[in-house]
Amino acid sequence: VYMNRAELKSNAKEQLRGRWGIAIITVLVGNLFINATSLTSGLEYIVEISDNLSLTLDLISIIFGGVISIGLSKFLLNFITNREEAKFTDLFSQFNIFFKALGLNLLMGFAILFALLLLIVPGIIVALMYSQACYILAEDPDKGIIECLRESSNLMYGYKWEFFVLELSFIGWWLLAGITLGIGSLWVEPYQKVTETNFYLKLKYDI
Repeated sequence: VYMNRAELKSNAKEQLRGRWGIAIITVLVGNLFINATSLTSGLEYIVEISDNLSLTLDLISIIFGGVISIGLSKFLLNFITNREEAKFTDLFSQFNIFFKALGLNLLMGFAILFALLLLIVPGIIVALMYSQACYILAEDPDKGIIECLRESSNLMYGYKWEFFVLELSFIGWWLLAGITLGIGSLWVEPYQKVTETNFYLKLKYDI
């Protein structure tokens, strides 16, 4: 499969045209759950937060990060393919596989952390290798955790560098977002997420 980064990003812009609102709010709320731990670090630079609040945000990320990640993947797949109408409530549509999503999230997290303890590069490789697992489970909730990880690994065979460079191509946009005190990230994050979803669909279905 030939990956054209410019085409993937151009398609994302076209898909977002006229639909930025639903994409921004869904990705924003999804990330508040998924990255609640990161939110703790960010808030500490602005205000002093209590240990209880910090622990609460960490627990939200650990407990709900998995199921919301699958829900966000579901939303993004619907957003691009129109298999179903893409709705904000897609975020919360996967609680019927809560424990499977939790297990997938934890297993990926431990695998990446273990690899990072060895060296930074192995950690990045493992993260890239399992980067498609949430989409796979969102498309077929009947699949097992190991099956999703194995399929992601197979899909990414020979494409890890392509995906890594695609991610790097957003650095300029994130620098601009930083200049706007983070406000610009409201647009950059959906743009990146939709582009990543296009990568997955191209990888799996060559569309």
